[in-house]
Amino acid sequence: MKKRLSAAVIGVTMSMSGVISMAGAAELVATRITAENAAQYVQSGPDAAGGIGDWILSNGSVCAVISGIAHESELSVRGGTLIDLGYCGRADDHYVGAQDLIDSSRDTPVNIERVDAKVGATSAVIRSFGGQGGVIVETSYRLDADKPDKLFISKHLTQRDSKPSVALYTSIFFNYYSLVPFVASTIDPNRSNGFVQESFVTRGPTEIATFARTADLIVALSPADADAPITYGWQMVSAKRSNADGSAVDLPFFALADFSALSFLAITEPFLTGDGSDVGLMQLLEVPFTELAAGDEISFEEVLHLAPRADVAGVTDRIYADAAKVSGRISEAGAVVHVDLSDGTPFTQTRADDRGDFSARLPIGAYTLRIVAEGGRELSVPFQVGEADATLETVDLDAPSRVALPRGSAMRLTFKGLDDTPDPLFGGNLLGAVELRDESSFRLTGVNQIFLMGTDKDPTYALLPPGKYGVYGTRGPEYSLEKTEILVEAGNDIVLTLAEPNLVVETSGFISADFHVHSGPSFDTVMPRVKRVATYLAEGAEVLVATEHETIFDFQATIDRLEVGDRVATIAGTEITGEVASDRAPYTLGHANAFPVDAQALAFRRGAFANENRRWREVIDDLKARRSDSLIQLNHARWDDRFAPGSPAWEEDWSGDRAAYFDHMGIGRSFNAGEPLDGEGNRRLIDQDPVTGTRDIDFDAMEVMNGISRESEIALRRDWLSLVSQGEKIVATANSDSHTASEQVGLPRNMIAVEEDTIEAFDEAAFVSAVQQGRVYGTTGPMLEVMLGDKGLGEMVAGASAELTVRVSSAPWIDASTLTISVNGKALRNFPVANGEVVAFKLGFEKDSYVTVEVSGDPGEDYALVYPQFKPYAFTNPIYVDANSDGVWTAPGLAAQ
Repeated sequence: MKKRLSAAVIGVTMSMSGVISMAGAAELVATRITAENAAQYVQSGPDAAGGIGDWILSNGSVCAVISGIAHESELSVRGGTLIDLGYCGRADDHYVGAQDLIDSSRDTPVNIERVDAKVGATSAVIRSFGGQGGVIVETSYRLDADKPDKLFISKHLTQRDSKPSVALYTSIFFNYYSLVPFVASTIDPNRSNGFVQESFVTRGPTEIATFARTADLIVALSPADADAPITYGWQMVSAKRSNADGSAVDLPFFALADFSALSFLAITEPFLTGDGSDVGLMQLLEVPFTELAAGDEISFEEVLHLAPRADVAGVTDRIYADAAKVSGRISEAGAVVHVDLSDGTPFTQTRADDRGDFSARLPIGAYTLRIVAEGGRELSVPFQVGEADATLETVDLDAPSRVALPRGSAMRLTFKGLDDTPDPLFGGNLLGAVELRDESSFRLTGVNQIFLMGTDKDPTYALLPPGKYGVYGTRGPEYSLEKTEILVEAGNDIVLTLAEPNLVVETSGFISADFHVHSGPSFDTVMPRVKRVATYLAEGAEVLVATEHETIFDFQATIDRLEVGDRVATIAGTEITGEVASDRAPYTLGHANAFPVDAQALAFRRGAFANENRRWREVIDDLKARRSDSLIQLNHARWDDRFAPGSPAWEEDWSGDRAAYFDHMGIGRSFNAGEPLDGEGNRRLIDQDPVTGTRDIDFDAMEVMNGISRESEIALRRDWLSLVSQGEKIVATANSDSHTASEQVGLPRNMIAVEEDTIEAFDEAAFVSAVQQGRVYGTTGPMLEVMLGDKGLGEMVAGASAELTVRVSSAPWIDASTLTISVNGKALRNFPVANGEVVAFKLGFEKDSYVTVEVSGDPGEDYALVYPQFKPYAFTNPIYVDANSDGVWTAPGLAAQ
């Protein structure tokens, strides 16, 4: 039946009950995770999230966790979704999570009402029951005793009478740049597109013909160098509709994949035009008129294949288990082997093992081996496959050019191709993965940098293509920049001779820290924890605050394993990450970091704070109740000013980035920095909780700088100064928000004034207290010493006048030449300043005030090469002035700006 879809969405009342039968084989498990059994059933791995209150499903080989309905999921305030998947006891979980959507909208997820479990003689099953609008959905997750590498998923949709129907049903496997997708068709391999994807998350439904693929298999690879690599192969086996009149039809479905998410999209009625193998404009025109009639049912049968390795062949070998096994050997271990059809269509991919051996199962036909190795080496070899197993001739790659790296010194090496030589890439996966966008593309590649910790665990050499290179050695903005040039000739080994960066800027009394750092436990990166620590040490930063999304993580075990605890300290934290549009926060809460916090090893998301359908004041209360000394920092509160007060879009429906809280304040209305907090537009921020008195604005800190230099910093500084001028002593911070090796870590950075500034004497409580007091400045290079009278940053000086002294220092390769002094957020004037110069100014104050200092410079050639997309800049937190010496600081108000 086809008619126009109703816009109404009816909410679902939720409850839960569980039924567990423990009959059958001992290794088959389907039960609730409780405090008593959690130590046995809670899984581990970079993305493991399940804990007490969730559900464990196991056949002794594969372990899957379905969240309890009281736990938040990616796009719903309810759980009941698949959140962990891996091999039992292997610590290999890279599965972020799943969500099913009605009509492909993140605002209409399938909300789960209850979950149950049962164990039979040959299988274990967990079922979830939920719905959205007029559709009831039952999902079954099944593990069989005799199938050690497969999770079977069955979904049954039923249309209720006189309720909104569904035209599109979308199953989402969240990726967030964590896994590398490969899309294939086992029905028609010529339709496979391999590692080349079309972005769909950022595109609208009218572009479906661009990004939808007629494919039934999406393979997702973890990094090959993960501690425990894994591959997931998500296969749509069938999609069928059973009508109330007894008729049944197969439904068209399509694979969607980019670096943010993987999905199967099904149309709930066959197309009237075309054969269902493609979707175009004619088919799109049918969608608004597609729906289910009361009593109609849809069923989907899916399989999630697992393989304990990071290659496509780990999955395709099982799908083509009866095909010939083709083996070979390459002269270099670790080389990536792409197997394409003879016309270049991707078929599968594998890697040469430590001996150079590889294999893959392939149906009869003509193929090409496309071998890719470090150092820019590639080779193609055509071959034929028959019915019998076969061994190919050994493939010899050109000898690599090895460059021996410096030993015993922490530094970041940046390689720049000179003359016609391109920049080299290190640490890439060699898969050629790319996401095509409307006017650009994004490739998952390596970086032109190598990170050295100065220990025996550092790499000893790098492989480079022939060419001429400039090599730059740095260790952060406090150190010198060392440079040299090298000439690499084919097959020849050379030694990189480069001086060790030396300390050229003394920052006594300060310790450096980045309050916003990500690694593998975050759902949106797979950066190994060891590599993250290496990048931090190479940048000369000292205190690493772990702020993984929606989980609590502590780097201390990694630091201890690397034996670098004398050079870096760490604090456990989390990034509270609002994702769900809800009644209490229709545009989410944005993001905020909390630290220090304590991880709870057996809890859901390791004890991370629930935040969906809540206000910040409630989340802040939860944080402070758990640890009163914890600090909460509002993150990247602006991305743009399109919806700023007075802008052309001010009266439009808000449609920006939900991660930027001040852009929408959770309700689709931008914070107005020019209006008092008790004004109509801003009052939500200071509304007190009726029980605790806490307000949404009660953050300890907020980021004024986040990552590379952006125009949003102007808006963030404006917002911060507005708050300070109105008496909100929120500390301004500067952080990297680094997720990958290509995103600079430790810059911007915070410099925190502490009595003991060595790692050996690091005191977490004293450090956090100093941050909360505002004894902080942020920098991308210049270093500051600022005093007003005898008081420093975050302190208060009494009297109607005081002398401001400022000393600006920077490494020779970092320009810091312009000094700006502001009172109450208003710049007095700009002054030229020389490196190392101490300048003094007498300031007078008619009323209570605050003083801030900024310094800036031009990014020269060396700075721009080492820190691309940054500018030399530093800013201080205020020194407060009690002009009338009454012992109380009275905010000057917005008028003073």
